[in-house]
Amino acid sequence: MQSVTPTVFLVDDDRVVVRSLERVLATAGHCVRTWTSPGDFLQEHDHEIRGCLVTDLAMPGTSGMELLTALRDVVPLRFVILVSGRGDIPTSVKAMKAGAVTFLPSHA
Repeated sequence: MQSVTPTVFLVDDDRVVVRSLERVLATAGHCVRTWTSPGDFLQEHDHEIRGCLVTDLAMPGTSGMELLTALRDVVPLRFVILVSGRGDIPTSVKAMKAGAVTFLPSHA
């Protein structure tokens, strides 16, 4: 069944980041679903629900870039935003060529 309100699917292996982003997005009125494992996300993701994916680039096991590629094969129109604390221009270009709508480096 299609959700009326688009959902922000959030995947990051850092639980603190997930909780923080979930609070901010929910406070802004977004419907948010979270995962700390890319594998769990891929198993549980309902491609019928409208929305976008926000995912960390560097995660153990499946990276955000690999998640983007896997998702693109199943849901080609899902918007994906990659976030990374270690972003650089070549990685940003690679992410955009892979289909990300944007790449957000965080500079801590």
